[in-house]
Amino acid sequence: MSGPVDVLLSVSKPVSPEVLQLLRAEVISAIEDGVSGITIDLDDAGVLDSPLIAALISILRDAREHGVSVSLRATGKQTLETLHVTALEKVFPIVSGAERPAAAKKPSVPKSRRGRAVAAVAGALFALGSLFGTPVAGETGPSASDVVANVVAQNAGMQTFSARVSIGIALRTFPYLSQHVQGTEYFKRPDNFEVVFDHVPSYAKGFDKVYDDVDNPTAWQQRFSVSLAGSAEVNGHRDLLLRLVQKVRGMIDHEDIAVDPGSWHVDSMTWHYYNGGTIEMTQEYEDVDGYSLLSKQHATIRIPLLHAAAEAVYADYKTNVSIDDSVFVGKKN
Repeated sequence: MSGPVDVLLSVSKPVSPEVLQLLRAEVISAIEDGVSGITIDLDDAGVLDSPLIAALISILRDAREHGVSVSLRATGKQTLETLHVTALEKVFPIVSGAERPAAAKKPSVPKSRRGRAVAAVAGALFALGSLFGTPVAGETGPSASDVVANVVAQNAGMQTFSARVSIGIALRTFPYLSQHVQGTEYFKRPDNFEVVFDHVPSYAKGFDKVYDDVDNPTAWQQRFSVSLAGSAEVNGHRDLLLRLVQKVRGMIDHEDIAVDPGSWHVDSMTWHYYNGGTIEMTQEYEDVDGYSLLSKQHATIRIPLLHAAAEAVYADYKTNVSIDDSVFVGKKN
């Protein structure tokens, strides 16, 4: 027997980890029952904070894998403003006002089945909560964790990708060489990322490592202390500026990331080295299979005794394909 066309689930205060676990279990149950759409009512949730946002993003990813749509229902002013500020209204269809699924029904999850579902997802929800953190009380705008969450959320349905990358490097100092390097970039959730260059010239050693920072926002809060550092003018609009400081000190003093709050793209990134050197990178995007992915990167490298420019072009994307875990062996710190 086919399940209902649409179901309505609700989130109520206090939004504890246990409540989020139960919500996820109910979503899993609804998917197993064969629903085509799920609407989550947020009106009784109160504050739409980072743990709840992270849970919603995770739910959306799971539902999309099974061809099930997820909408959010909200009528409260604060909740609607948060959905706008965090750009979740661009990720989820928003049901507001008197709109309500005609076939709305909150599924009843059998106790034994619910227990197994909660146990299965508890670890994942705990990891997401730790990754995205909790905004500081009293903040009127998005926190650093909210910004990171939205950068991650823009391609929530993408589990893996591979792409060919071609980089032209030109030295602006002696010996004024030019070189092209090519390689393959791989990504696999939750935080596996690798760029394998076919060959990297000696003077560019280490340049490939910067890609691991900018292209893998899922790992930012694991590797860095992340804070908001104001805003910056980028391409005629105001970007939010994130500051990343390595938790384990290396050669870099800090990294500044400019994020467009309209699209949640990383527009630019600047690495500031202790020796006074900098690498500045700007980025362009394209639509691939419904996902927003990098198309070009432009970098200016100024470190002691070396000035260079680099242009990267991405092509031949393959999304949600099988990638063997052996690709990422040795990358974990």
